[in-house]
Order: sequence, then C-alpha cells, then structure tokens
Amino acid sequence: MKNVLIALLCGTLMTGTATAQTGAGGLGGLGGLLGGALPNVASASAGNAAGLLGYCIKNNVLGGNGAASVLGKLTGKQGVAASPGFEAGRQGELQTGDTALSLDSLKGRVKTQVCSMVLKRAQSFL
Repeated sequence: MKNVLIALLCGTLMTGTATAQTGAGGLGGLGGLLGGALPNVASASAGNAAGLLGYCIKNNVLGGNGAASVLGKLTGKQGVAASPGFEAGRQGELQTGDTALSLDSLKGRVKTQVCSMVLKRAQSFL
C-alpha cells in the first residue's frame, strides 16, 4: 500500500496537478496530498527536523542552500540534539505525532521536495 501511495504521489508531483496544503508558518505539507496519507512536515518537532536535515545533507539531497548552517544553529539550541525525534530524523524518519515516514522510501524529486520542506521547518525554529 505504501509503495502505491508513493507511486501516486510521484506521478501527481511530476504532472504538477497537486497542490500542497499549507501548514503552520506557511510551510507546504505533503499531508494534504492523497487524503492525508503522508505526514505533514510542518508538524515535525525541532529535534526531528534537525535530524532530518542532517540526513538530507548526508545523503546529498540538499546542497549549497545554507542547510549546514541551519543545522549547526538548530543543533546548538538546548535540548534539540538530545530530543527523542533527533536520532529518528538522522536515520531518515519523519515523525509527526502518530505518523512516521521513512525518507529512504522516497526517490528523486519527491525526496528533494520533502528535504526542502524540512529545511524550511528547521529554519522556523531559529
């Protein structure tokens, strides 16, 4: 089922027919696509966003857009690197309440878009 949803999402994003919902702080979320099947990046905690940002940098999904600077500033904040969601994020798991999504299951443009939203989410904590 998860692979079917990802395939549908990839097709929807590639054709440009989808519009992402706007989450807290004006961040687009993938949660609105496919009836909420994917978690909304705007719901990620500071720790999870920091961990995910590290994952995106390590896996060369985000490059010279200031992501490393944002990661350094965010992990420098008290409690962020020690928070429960940080390690999950470093492993590529987006956690939003009761929902989780492994970024390893995403490919190409979809993964890049999720990582870009994670960067915006991380910036919102600074």
